[in-house]
Parts: sequence; structure tokens; C-alpha cells
Amino acid sequence: MDWNSITLTVLAVFGLLSLVVTLLVQLIKQLPELIGAVREMTSALKPKNEGDDLLPEDRDTRT
Repeated sequence: MDWNSITLTVLAVFGLLSLVVTLLVQLIKQLPELIGAVREMTSALKPKNEGDDLLPEDRDTRT
């Protein structure tokens, strides 16, 4: 291995490392927003009252 290939390898490794660190920092910054969106989604999917389904049994679905 000559110095050129060693230098290029080191530059590539540090470039990849900086990319991974940047992506992780952005993910951590967006984590509270993502958690809030997941909580909002799960609360929207849950029935509001106990025993309240999204489609009541007495409702006729045929048109």
C-alpha cells in the first residue's frame, strides 16, 4: 500500500463517519416530534369510549 491509497482510505472512512454522525444527530433532534406523531396516531386509532368500535355491529355495511 502506498501513501495515496492510505490517505484516500482514511479520508473515505472519516467522510463516512461524519455522514453517520450527522444523520444520528438529525434523528435525535427529530425524535421528540416523531414520538409525538406516533402518540397522536395511536390515540386517533384507539376507540374513544370503552366498547366503541370503529364500525359498530348494528351498522349495515351493504349499500
